Amino acid sequence: MATAAAVLGSNLVVVALAWDHPPEEGGIVTITFLMMISFVFFVNVLHYIMRAEYLITRLRMTENDEEANGKILKELSRISRGSRFMHVSGLVFTMIAFWVISYKYLVSIPDVGYHPIVIALPFILFILSWLPKFFGIEKEVSVKSGEPIMQLIIEIIFLLLICLDFLRVITIF
Repeated sequence: MATAAAVLGSNLVVVALAWDHPPEEGGIVTITFLMMISFVFFVNVLHYIMRAEYLITRLRMTENDEEANGKILKELSRISRGSRFMHVSGLVFTMIAFWVISYKYLVSIPDVGYHPIVIALPFILFILSWLPKFFGIEKEVSVKSGEPIMQLIIEIIFLLLICLDFLRVITIF
């Protein structure tokens, strides 16, 4: 619960700071959009966690009632899957927002601008975020399952959009 609450707080701080001092090259609309999606995901995670805590309390109170315990355990299982999905989705949108904001701020620096090293940052962050999925603590989560594949597709789409913005084919607002 502390992690979701901390990310919620950091999302709001980043959005507030970005609105106070937006990058000169734009991106504030996209950043806000992504952070607000992430915000909703993390609010739902907190709701799921509070519901799970309530159900665990009920489980302790109804130790001898097998039927009630079965229903509670079934709901806890659904909550576990749902909260994992919400948590991972919130992290994905937060991460993409940080790619965009860091890229846009670097591009806005007068002496840096559209230097090739600037485009490397989102890709470096992408690689660093996927390393744990292959070599770290998350490797037990199958990369072949639907959730990581969807995450990968969303991240690649945003990397392509950042590249198109860098090449000035499109503009990330």
